[in-house]
Amino acid sequence: MDTREILTRFKGGTLRREHAVALLAGTSPVVAPPVVALPVVALPVAADREPLPGPVPVPGPVPGDGAGPGAGAGMPCAVVGIQGRFPQAGDLEAFWRNGLQGRIAEAALPGGRRSACAGWRGHFLDGVEEFDPDLFGLGARQAAGLDLRERLLAQSAWQTLESAGYAGARLERLTAADGTARSVGVYAALGPAGGALPGTGHRHTVPPASRPGPAARLSRLLDLRGPSLSVDSGDSSFLTALHLALGALRAGECAAALVGAVELRLHPACQRPGAGEGVAAVLLKPLAAARADGDRVHAVIRSSAVGHPGRAAPGPQHGRLVGRALAAAGLRPPGTGPQHPDAGPQGPDAGPQSQAPDAGLEAVGVALEESSRTVAALVGDAGAVTGAAALVRAVGQLRHAVLLAGPDRPAPAAWEPARRDDGTVLPRRALVSVPGPAAPAAPAGPTDAADAVGPADAVDAVDAVDAVDAADGTDGTDGVDGVEGTDGVGVVLVVEEAPAVPRAPARTGPPPGTRPAELVLLSAATPAHLAATAGRLAARLSDDGGGRDGGPAAPDLAAVAHELRLGRAVLRCRLAVTVRTVAELADALAGFAAHPGPGTGPAGVRSADLRTAAGPPLIEGLEETRAYVAALWQGGRLEQLTRLWLAGVDVCAVLPAHPGPAAVELPATVLRPRPLELGPGTDGAPQ
Repeated sequence: MDTREILTRFKGGTLRREHAVALLAGTSPVVAPPVVALPVVALPVAADREPLPGPVPVPGPVPGDGAGPGAGAGMPCAVVGIQGRFPQAGDLEAFWRNGLQGRIAEAALPGGRRSACAGWRGHFLDGVEEFDPDLFGLGARQAAGLDLRERLLAQSAWQTLESAGYAGARLERLTAADGTARSVGVYAALGPAGGALPGTGHRHTVPPASRPGPAARLSRLLDLRGPSLSVDSGDSSFLTALHLALGALRAGECAAALVGAVELRLHPACQRPGAGEGVAAVLLKPLAAARADGDRVHAVIRSSAVGHPGRAAPGPQHGRLVGRALAAAGLRPPGTGPQHPDAGPQGPDAGPQSQAPDAGLEAVGVALEESSRTVAALVGDAGAVTGAAALVRAVGQLRHAVLLAGPDRPAPAAWEPARRDDGTVLPRRALVSVPGPAAPAAPAGPTDAADAVGPADAVDAVDAVDAVDAADGTDGTDGVDGVEGTDGVGVVLVVEEAPAVPRAPARTGPPPGTRPAELVLLSAATPAHLAATAGRLAARLSDDGGGRDGGPAAPDLAAVAHELRLGRAVLRCRLAVTVRTVAELADALAGFAAHPGPGTGPAGVRSADLRTAAGPPLIEGLEETRAYVAALWQGGRLEQLTRLWLAGVDVCAVLPAHPGPAAVELPATVLRPRPLELGPGTDGAPQ
């Protein structure tokens, strides 16, 4: 195609923006990686036995809440797991620190990446080409069947399940209303494929129509059996996916929902000053079920609302969405809601955005609204992951009772809860929204494409496409995301702090050194994973006792052992140790991490590598075995349980998932990612 035809097709909507830029610049658009059948990851699954019933039935639609759309919308859902990676923040603790410090996480393009314009800056993830296939039991070819976005999302999803305590036996007990085990819906929001695959000059091929979507592939990889949907609504993709997940939970279609998002900006056509990247995931459960099961609740999603303004301005639409979301949450603030975060009184560019809602919302406890503007310094223009960053930032402020600095707040401040006239303390609440296509204008300067020093043909290609947009009266944002007309989709969430949980009374009984012994079990994909994870757990227990965010100074040993038995996947490299105190456990794990190896190690730690075993023991999965193992637990036969565990028997499957000791959040399994080569002929897709 010549230049005229390319621009004509782009103007007519039959050619996506990134493809037009790439064709004009002489680079290659993206190609999907080959479709490769993926095995089910080695999360515990009992295919040869009936699933154990869950402790709390999945709530169905709530009667009396109204008919038709929105019925059951008042049922709150808990965030029981949350993990993510953002620019210059490898985990959520670093992301929170960046927010406290007011850090701008902008940097130059990482080395090794191609760019249409040299010298521009943005918000990037490091090591996006690295992946840990061993964690998922994948070979090189199978790992190549996942593109970079799917790899990052898979790792974040795994860590989210672990942080929630649902990567092990508890996952099997998440049952749907019809008894289906592992009933977890997967809702994935991914930016365009062009952001994930760097062009290499090879020919462009169209992704096969039969290729399963990212959500379906993640469901397959983790063996999750609820609804599975991939969502693309532009910058609001994550919040739209979360809205759909809430509806599935309220309809009783699944017992839990995993919602994730990822955005990469690797292809030159998807790069521009201020562009951002990130990956995050959350695990949701109905609040009533989460509290009954003793789950750790990070925050509560009270309600959500979604809509598109059509051809109208987005400002009024946002106000209507706020009203709908508040009504669904049962909140009736006096006066009107806040303005559109990206629009002032005279239009989208008339004045700065305010982070604080008006007095009417503060009267019902809403003192904060997080949106694309409030997270711009941390993640930039992050596309599909924008809403995830806004939710993570809101959850952090709710958990810490701290309001971060913003346009109307020069420094972080304590978040004092609102009170009713009668003195009743209201829960802290926040709005989270991604309301429309308006985005901050890129600051003028050397980062602008027109002023950058770079390939002239690439700059000219961007300018040519932008000229078509300007002639049509658009800003080009629709084409960037590759879905014309979807950037105006707005979503509003009402998020509330977790309900207070009474502290467990101080444990009474014999002194710590004379208490009954606990059998602590740990497993991982490889010996290296096992040693590294043991070392991380030892460091956490030694440093602060494993407590976090106002938790107890030292966790109960029984709680730690309980969480490791039921919250973690049962994998092929295993460790067992019998201890009586948390300090003894920390010392034993630290010794093993320093001198790993099969057999009996320091401080009585015993381990085994079962990767080369012929298969599971013959007694695995038999009802008689289950009865025998249950009797061993009941009788406290820890030596026999240790031997069975190291021989390959899943001795945790018979344990009741709930109730148990108070939930304790432990550090996640250590990932050991390594770079995977990008092969020729696939336009950057790994072979």
